[in-house]
Amino acid sequence: MRDWRRLVHFSALLVPILDEVTSRTVVLALLFAIVVVYTVEEVLRLKGRPLPVLTSFTLRMCRPEETGRFIVRPIYLAIGIITSLVLFPTKIAYASIAVVAVGDPVAAYVGEKWGRIHLRLNKTLEGLIAGLVLSFLAACIFVHPAAALLGAATAMLAELVDILDDNLTMPIAAGAVMLLASR
Repeated sequence: MRDWRRLVHFSALLVPILDEVTSRTVVLALLFAIVVVYTVEEVLRLKGRPLPVLTSFTLRMCRPEETGRFIVRPIYLAIGIITSLVLFPTKIAYASIAVVAVGDPVAAYVGEKWGRIHLRLNKTLEGLIAGLVLSFLAACIFVHPAAALLGAATAMLAELVDILDDNLTMPIAAGAVMLLASR
């Protein structure tokens, strides 16, 4: 299950590539279509009429306690990405997407595998540091290292406190801070 979730996060790295080879309009339309299809799949799943391939994929990604309700986290991720693409200049949008695509799954993996110092629930210092370092490196591909560091640190703080949902707050908070840092 966790590997599938990480794969979905890492797949967000395709968004900047698609944006460059197609257009912002195409990427936004594709993301909106994914949200609509996923929403329909979830409604049908909860009504007992699952869509074979999509529902199977969704159930592989979700936590056991999520199966009885609408699984909203993938929508939060898509909305965080969409919001970043709409609100921020291209390079900052790409950096904010890279931060959530890399930082969140890396922090979870390292925290589960090697985490010893627990900061909050299932969040560890080791995961936080790994997520910070790798999301910083990912953001450096698109923005100045100082902005990347501020964005990565902000995103990992959002991941740690997990207000609303880190899939939504990480890219938006990182993008906002990187935008302010670039002025």
